[in-house]
Amino acid sequence: MTSLGIAEFYARRAFELAADAMQLERWRRELDVLAERPEEDLLRCCNSVGGRDQSASGIPAGECFADVLADVAGLVCLLVRHGRLSVLGDVAREYSRLLDKHYGLRHAEVVTAIPLDAETRRLIEDSLQQTTGAKYVLDARVDSTIIGGVVLKIGDTVIDRSVRARLQSLRDAVLDGHDAGATAG
Repeated sequence: MTSLGIAEFYARRAFELAADAMQLERWRRELDVLAERPEEDLLRCCNSVGGRDQSASGIPAGECFADVLADVAGLVCLLVRHGRLSVLGDVAREYSRLLDKHYGLRHAEVVTAIPLDAETRRLIEDSLQQTTGAKYVLDARVDSTIIGGVVLKIGDTVIDRSVRARLQSLRDAVLDGHDAGATAG
């Protein structure tokens, strides 16, 4: 199983536990916070002896998880025990995607040459909602090689309105015209 498949598996299980406990948003926040902590810190926390109560999975949560739900800490310690702590960030992202899907939100990746400001982000989200009738969460990414414009990815669909793509198209048209002239003459 790939690391993404592993992350999806753990995220689905986390979602089930969070739904059962009616703690969906708290799980999202805590997974995000723990995913940002250094791995060595989490390893130390999970390996500590005499921590607070055990999680539902029976794994000691450790005192350093004092403000974290026992089951969230238990999931992190389970990843540690199975040598899979490196996928925690992917688990947190996949959990967030599952939760957004639960709320009826879709994800779209937007690639721009410079970071999006709040107003531009809102305009893109509004435009997507008007076009598709669905609410979208934008996963913004910066890639200076597109020079300008925007690349929008929704599922398998890619809409490339970047300057780089337009220049490539112009280059191809010029080369195709040059090749046609060379064979005709």
